[in-house]
Amino acid sequence: MTAIEFYQQQLRELEQAIGLHEKRIGNLQLARGVTAIPGLLFLGFGIFSSAAPAGTWQLGAVLMVAFLAIATWQEQLRWRLDWHRQRQSFFRRLVARCQRHWGELPALKSESVTAEFRSDLGDDLDLFGDRSLYRWLSLAATESGARELATWLTRRQDKEVLSERQQAVRYLAHERGWRSRFWDASHAFRASDTRLESIQKWSDSPYFFQRHPWLRLLAWIAPALVLVLSVLLISALKSDRLELAGYAFVGLLITIAVNLVVTVGFIGGIHDIFVWIGGANRELQAFSDLMSCVEQLGAPEPLLARLNHQMRTRNGSATEALRILRFRMRFAGLQRNPLFFLPYILLQIFLLWDMQILTWLESWRKAYGHELSRWIDAVGQLESLTSAATVADEQPDWCYPSWTTQAGRGLAIEQLAHPLLPEKARVANNLTMVDERPLLLVTGSNMAGKSTLLRSLGVNIALSWTGAPVASRTWTAPNFDLASSIRVKDSLQDGVSFFMAELKRLKSVVDWAHERQAERRIPTLILLDEILQGTNSRERQIAVQSVLEHLTQLGCTVAASTHDLDLAKIPFVERTAQVVHFREFFDTVEGREVMRFDYKMREGVTPTTNALKLLELVGLQKVQRT
Repeated sequence: MTAIEFYQQQLRELEQAIGLHEKRIGNLQLARGVTAIPGLLFLGFGIFSSAAPAGTWQLGAVLMVAFLAIATWQEQLRWRLDWHRQRQSFFRRLVARCQRHWGELPALKSESVTAEFRSDLGDDLDLFGDRSLYRWLSLAATESGARELATWLTRRQDKEVLSERQQAVRYLAHERGWRSRFWDASHAFRASDTRLESIQKWSDSPYFFQRHPWLRLLAWIAPALVLVLSVLLISALKSDRLELAGYAFVGLLITIAVNLVVTVGFIGGIHDIFVWIGGANRELQAFSDLMSCVEQLGAPEPLLARLNHQMRTRNGSATEALRILRFRMRFAGLQRNPLFFLPYILLQIFLLWDMQILTWLESWRKAYGHELSRWIDAVGQLESLTSAATVADEQPDWCYPSWTTQAGRGLAIEQLAHPLLPEKARVANNLTMVDERPLLLVTGSNMAGKSTLLRSLGVNIALSWTGAPVASRTWTAPNFDLASSIRVKDSLQDGVSFFMAELKRLKSVVDWAHERQAERRIPTLILLDEILQGTNSRERQIAVQSVLEHLTQLGCTVAASTHDLDLAKIPFVERTAQVVHFREFFDTVEGREVMRFDYKMREGVTPTTNALKLLELVGLQKVQRT
């Protein structure tokens, strides 16, 4: 079964489950009405009417208990229905991702953290934003996973690190069942406002009772006073010591009043902490499930083995530690359960219940809080690896890059294509460069595919940094770092012309190449698309030659596109460059001439241009002189 067939099978099963749950919820809604209204009537009639038959109020009480039980059951079914719908939305996303249906790939909530990773290179290669590599690739539900994946997409690593990621991705690509369980565990973070990182925020924040030390004392004194005064009141009443009973009653009222004041003043902050930790405990359960998935991997691959090791603590496993926290958090969520809401109110008034639970939680934090960052980091890395492994599962014909070890600038790529294009629209090309010719000069007509070729190189390299396979049949090249000047914008607000904006971009590229290639000897690939368009042709040709010559002399590999066919005739380019081109051809459709492109790369300078033909096709024919 292919990946997309698996996704479609899951969607069919989920559609059936959703229909069944909707039917059950409708039946329970009817049952609630049948029990609630008669229950209230019987309860009120039995209590307030002397003519009520024996057992009337008891029947009403039974019906009301049944109503609360049905309401709780219905709430659980609604949660399950919501979970099924989340899974349905997720698998629809996976199908849309396979088919490159961008309209069905909205941004995940976690994508908001990628704003800090925006750069000129990212804009040139569509690494982030709509219809971007990140939008297509990422399945990260947590901010930690999203930030990890964004870091991987924008930061080159040594071959050893990338090889470990590849090994992990290869392993996970064959573990579709494990990935499905991992996705299921992460759905709670896709739908909830509670974030996994909130637990870390709680762990890193000052202890609540350190900020309010007197509350810790009150949290123990107030419940003790309530218990003592309650016992004293009962004893005094039994022994007819009414004066003592009155003192005990007044003291009890004062203690309860103090508890109420403290509750009103601090319950909001305490409940915020409960939400940080795990809301109604579902996010905490999801976190535990995610960590359990990491612990269950048991893979021999070095990276996965290290992530598994990060789940261990001095006192056992991370899931065991989370089990303890989840148990304690159940008592923090009493107010959310319809059956326990009234008991919770009494416990809070008499015993300052929330403060007792917070004390219990902070004792867990002292024991395990320092481990949380390692656990969250492991989950984030697994989300990144799982995103890459899902690509490997969906695209079995793509290859994992092989990086050359010897110093050199040559590369050999078979069937290079752009990974973000739909399969039917994707046209692959073979690309070979040798050390003696480190400049690839791409010529061709407008819209013929020059820029797409440059972006195909850059996007696939960024994709390879995650450990994922790339859109090619084979890939042998140095472990390139990247710089580019493809999309340049002027700025009227800052008074920067297009030409000056181009110069500033080129300056940053050259400076970056100096730092990476010349000083640190990191193989560097520079992508340049129609540079220095903002000046006249003669000066542009001289300037472009100067930039290209400087970059190649630094040791960079350069891929540059141009409309300037005379550039290929410059002696420096003839000695250094491999020149290729894309071209157009024309068909006649229903009596109209239509321009078409095959997007196939060919050797040599393009023999055709199409600017004037495009003017004619859009109706801007040459004006005849009169």
